[in-house]
Amino acid sequence: MLTLRVESGDYVAIGDNIFVQVYQVKDSTFALSIDAPKEVPIVRGELHEKTAACPESIRQRWRQHPPRKPSVRRVSAPDRH
Repeated sequence: MLTLRVESGDYVAIGDNIFVQVYQVKDSTFALSIDAPKEVPIVRGELHEKTAACPESIRQRWRQHPPRKPSVRRVSAPDRH
């Protein structure tokens, strides 16, 4: 998994035809603009998880750096035995 630090206005190119731009940042939330071909499905993580598991790479990242907002509840904290 690639992890990048970006600021408002920055964008990431995925291949030659997918672009993701951070266009608004406020406190701990931000907005993304995604430009991709119509045949590429784009869904929020919580909708994806209704039909498939959360990707292991995301779960591992959350274990290393848990989200600060308590509203993210899809991944439980690691056991502390």
